[in-house]
Amino acid sequence: MFALLALNPPVLSIFSVEVFLFGIPLLYLYLLAVWLLIVALVAWIALSAPKARTPDGAGRSARNRRGSENAR
Repeated sequence: MFALLALNPPVLSIFSVEVFLFGIPLLYLYLLAVWLLIVALVAWIALSAPKARTPDGAGRSARNRRGSENAR
């Protein structure tokens, strides 16, 4: 939801001005900052997700579980 609001054309038009920071247009810096924030939020959500449980009750991620099945 944050990405939809942050990348909405009316919001982007606020940053579409002839202002430069370190020689870079403000709109480009805004887009970079929003993109970095979205990537960080997705990574945080993915890493904080509960791990899958195996039948013996040991917690393993789905990635590790697939790897151990191939080793058998």
